Amino acid sequence: MDYVTTSCRSILLLGTVIMGMVASTPAQAIAGQFIDLMPKTDAEVNLILETLETAINDNQAAGLPPIVMMLHGNQAHRFLRPNYDRNKQLIDQAAKLAAYGVLDVKICETWMKGNDYSAKDLFPFVNSVPLGTAELERLSDEEGYTEYSVSM
Repeated sequence: MDYVTTSCRSILLLGTVIMGMVASTPAQAIAGQFIDLMPKTDAEVNLILETLETAINDNQAAGLPPIVMMLHGNQAHRFLRPNYDRNKQLIDQAAKLAAYGVLDVKICETWMKGNDYSAKDLFPFVNSVPLGTAELERLSDEEGYTEYSVSM
């Protein structure tokens, strides 16, 4: 299966999930729900951002809580200030999606320390959490969030 076919299927799946949240949940009950995306490859990160942009353009994301993208692996490097020149388009797109309120980018402080990064390396739209895996567990257990994983 090629990237385009996989991308189309993933975009349709994520769009279906977004539309299902809107159709099945009263607006008051939507708060506190999210889809957790744990990207592992450049293609997955790009697919996530493109899908969210499509949802905005099609007005499918209106009234929904932001989708959380938890970064605690190799992809986290791409979302830090020292790497802006190499990742300008990705960072600008993620910042725009965060400004629209459809994306919440979080990064693991433990990962940051292990890779010699600090809070000064974060863009304003990237939030840090002490431990990525603990945050995912907290979001699921305490706030009822559900997980959606993109695989290419």
